[in-house]
Amino acid sequence: MKTELDIMKLLDFPNIVKYYEIYQDPKYVHLVMEYLSGGELFDKILSQEKLLESQAMVIMKKIFAAVKYLHTQNICHRDLKLENFIFSHKGENGEIKIIDFGLSKQYKPGNECTLKTIVGTALYVAPEVLKGKYDYKCDLWSLGVVMFVLLGGYPPFFGDNNKEIFEKVLI
Repeated sequence: MKTELDIMKLLDFPNIVKYYEIYQDPKYVHLVMEYLSGGELFDKILSQEKLLESQAMVIMKKIFAAVKYLHTQNICHRDLKLENFIFSHKGENGEIKIIDFGLSKQYKPGNECTLKTIVGTALYVAPEVLKGKYDYKCDLWSLGVVMFVLLGGYPPFFGDNNKEIFEKVLI
C-alpha cells in the first residue's frame, strides 16, 4: 500500500484519479481521493455490448494520453483493464480516469527492463509478463486488449481458467 500511495502522490493528470490525503486511525487507513460517480468502463460495455468507433476513439485517446504520462513519470501500471477505468460522472461529459495503482511499479530511467514479477489480470496480461522479463510496454498490450473489447464487445482470448487464457496469450 505504501508503494501505491507513493506513486499516487506523484500523479497529476486529467485522466488519472486524483489522490488528496491519507488519514490513519488505530483501526483503519482512510484514503481521500477524487470522487468518481460515473461507473466503470466495464459496465458501460456490458450495457451497450460494444461502443461505436467514434466513442472508442475518444476514450482510447484519453487513456493513451494518461498512460503516456505515467510512462514519462517512469511508472508502469501493470493492471490496465476495463474495471480500472472509471467515469468521473454519469452522462456524455463524464471524464474517463485510470484507478488502482496497487500493482504499479516505478522504475529507474534507462533501466526499464527490470520488471520480473508476474502480475496483472489474465485477459489483459502481456506475454512478456508471463515470461517474467518485461518493461513498461506491457501496458500497451493491455490497452490493445481494452480497445479490442471496446470495439468488438468480447475479449480476444477465451478459456475456462487463467491457465488456458495464459496459454492463448503466449501463442
